[in-house]
Amino acid sequence: VDLLSRLESNNFRTCEDVLTRHPFDLVELLDVNLPVAEKIVTCVARACCPKPVTAKQLLDSRTDDPHGDDDGTGAGGGSSTSSTRKTPAFVRAHLAPLDDALGGGVPTGSISELVGPAGAGKTQMCLTLACACAAPERCGGLESGVVFIDTEQRFSSRRLAEIARAKFPETLSPTRAPDAASAERELDALTSRVLVLTPSTLSEMLQRLNGLEEALIDRGVRLLIVDSVAALARAQFGRGQLTQRQELLGQIASALKQLAERLGMAAFVTNQVTTRVGARVRHAHDTAGGGDAAGGGGDDADSPGSVTAALGTKWAHCVNTRLVLEGSIDG
Repeated sequence: VDLLSRLESNNFRTCEDVLTRHPFDLVELLDVNLPVAEKIVTCVARACCPKPVTAKQLLDSRTDDPHGDDDGTGAGGGSSTSSTRKTPAFVRAHLAPLDDALGGGVPTGSISELVGPAGAGKTQMCLTLACACAAPERCGGLESGVVFIDTEQRFSSRRLAEIARAKFPETLSPTRAPDAASAERELDALTSRVLVLTPSTLSEMLQRLNGLEEALIDRGVRLLIVDSVAALARAQFGRGQLTQRQELLGQIASALKQLAERLGMAAFVTNQVTTRVGARVRHAHDTAGGGDAAGGGGDDADSPGSVTAALGTKWAHCVNTRLVLEGSIDG
């Protein structure tokens, strides 16, 4: 107990605070001898080191119940540790074809990516997912918190409310619900569950993610949306800074995965597309300088793989589930 109070008085709040300091620092700060300082480091390392788990334990830790096991009793009604607490295996989008294709919804504990050209509806899909997660339980929602990281300043609270009323009219639409005043209160509660962040650089996004865990827990967040990850990468880094960009994107993916796995939530990001013409790769929207940049220069534009997700191979390996939006004009 005395050592704990000494740690707290010296602002040692997390395992990282202890493990990033040399034992000699602990000797000086905690007024203990070197063997005790080394023992403190060893005990903290053992406590926070991930334990090996079997495939069965991983399977048992997930449940098809979209609300999970919130009472912390776990599958057997005993321990409330994270190893026995069940978390939802997915977050339903309330779009039957999509939920069926994904085996129930957007998977939790991993990164899902939505890729598509400008105007394909990526932001609308994000708003729809946010509504489905924040909606009241009595109309099929999770009544959970949502974090929406808006990098392109395209988030529309008005559109969020419109989608919510359209998807759950019997509960949220004043003209369809039995009680108009109650519908307005429910809609206010839904929009209050969506926290919007607007970082201006990838570095700021990473900083926000690293400091977000406490807020995610306090707000009961089950869905974290990034719309989009490519916008800041393309704006912040030029073609000669590929190494720095990929390193930072890797750190962001790692932070997203850690939060998703640790808190049992879904991480959903959108990505832009790149047009590949032969051996050259150009952004799909960079068409002003020449017709062949977007595929107007010959057979290469129609070859398989001429349009692909942006941000390269390293980012693609960080994504667990990739959804591609495509459209065609008939006639």
